[in-house]
Amino acid sequence: MTTPINLSKPRVELRFKCSHLKNLDVCSKSDPLIMVFESKGTGESVFIGQTEKINNNLNPEFKKSIIIDYHFENIQNLSFIVVDIDKEIKRAGELDGNDIIGQYITTLGNIISKPNKKVTSEIKHKGVKTGVIEITAEEIRETGHNFLFKIHGSKLDKKDLFTSDPYFKIYKSSPSGNVLVYQSIVIKSNLNPNYDAIMMKLEELNNGDMFRELVFEFWDHDTVGEHDFIGMFRCDADTLLKGETREFPLINPKKTKKSSYKNSGVITFTDCRLVGQPTFIDYLSGGCEINLIVAIDCTASNGSPSSSTSLHYHTPAYPSQYAKSILSVGSVLAPYDSDGNIEVLGFGGTYKGSTSHCFQFGPKKEVRGVEGVLLTYGEVIPTMSLSYPTNFKDIINYASKKSLEGVSLKSQKYTILLILTDGEISDMGDTIHEIVKASKNSPLSIVIIGVGDASFDNMNKLDGDDGGLSDSSGQIASRDIVQFVPFNNFSANPELLAAETLCEIPQQLLGFMNQNNYLPMSHTKK
Repeated sequence: MTTPINLSKPRVELRFKCSHLKNLDVCSKSDPLIMVFESKGTGESVFIGQTEKINNNLNPEFKKSIIIDYHFENIQNLSFIVVDIDKEIKRAGELDGNDIIGQYITTLGNIISKPNKKVTSEIKHKGVKTGVIEITAEEIRETGHNFLFKIHGSKLDKKDLFTSDPYFKIYKSSPSGNVLVYQSIVIKSNLNPNYDAIMMKLEELNNGDMFRELVFEFWDHDTVGEHDFIGMFRCDADTLLKGETREFPLINPKKTKKSSYKNSGVITFTDCRLVGQPTFIDYLSGGCEINLIVAIDCTASNGSPSSSTSLHYHTPAYPSQYAKSILSVGSVLAPYDSDGNIEVLGFGGTYKGSTSHCFQFGPKKEVRGVEGVLLTYGEVIPTMSLSYPTNFKDIINYASKKSLEGVSLKSQKYTILLILTDGEISDMGDTIHEIVKASKNSPLSIVIIGVGDASFDNMNKLDGDDGGLSDSSGQIASRDIVQFVPFNNFSANPELLAAETLCEIPQQLLGFMNQNNYLPMSHTKK
């Protein structure tokens, strides 16, 4: 039997260096970033991606690569624009008032057909040479594995008066020279640095070649001026995984002529292994805490709670849609809440004499479990003075800040905000801005359940399933964090309501963890 051929499109990774860039700043050096665009046959220019910004550097080496699908049958015209970043980029792929240093135009085919898949060319602006760009291409071979390692440094050389601020870079060898694949954080004032566990996709580290040479360079970070080289060593993933040696002296070639020179410190791998892609269960079993916040719509459009026609009319025999939603969704989420305490908020009601769009719902800041939420709801809602309008901004802002409290790689927490509402919101622009901001920084998911018979058109817009959510300034949500479900679609089946409402939570949590390079805590314990 013939083995089927994999006809999936090849993917190509592009990495970049620049040199001798024209300086566009006056009191410092340019802060370069590279934007990549593809020109279509229609004349349309499509943004592909951009590198990170490197501050005060006219010879930058970018650690962020650009991935692009390769189509042999098409001419893929690419434009590489080097930009000096002085102002925040609000919309990816737009200059937003920043200055162009230079541009280089070529095709993807031209790059990958060159010897060693490497192109070096001038960049120009308005016909004048403004620097040199080096582009290295490599086809990505998906492995499905990750390389996890932890390293410790001992007795690193002092590059400052009494100490150093060490960080390291990892390069993979290639026929065209070494290519930067990783750069660590800086550890301040420490000659014996311990770096948290690092996990990289194997294809990023060595493209699945376990014998491919890796170069580790250690540097002393200086806020002003050039960074100081400490030392380097070479190894490969196979050697590290077999444990043949996990201790490497740092060597500074300029010092080797001195007879008294031994090394510039020693680096030890305290952990090194291949691991699969972390799952939602890995994070839960590793100790990630799930916190639940419930927010209840207290606007007048619900109708007076004392009226049988009100969406808040609630009795033991006839629970309201709000109560049914709390029971259905809360019963699934509550067992994952680490301490069993749930915070209950209100919005759109009168609180302490005026309308509030985020207030404590009931006498206690937190209640115990779903039963506590239902009990508080039943006691408080009949006494509530309903008001208007329906605003989400303050609730989302509060939950976003709350979700960040005490969160770190070693103390992982994730918050789910459950919003129960009866209608269209009045602060759509501000709400979208808060969601976009939270998507970038906060370990937060927002679940919205619409009760009643409103159209909920705006709610569907907040749910980013049909495309990335962007605010009025053009900032795009970095991940989808909102799920909206109308109660009436599932009122006959509470289990289906919970399933539809919560189905995206695992992927949203994984999105945050991957975005912030948080490994499951169980992965880092050994």
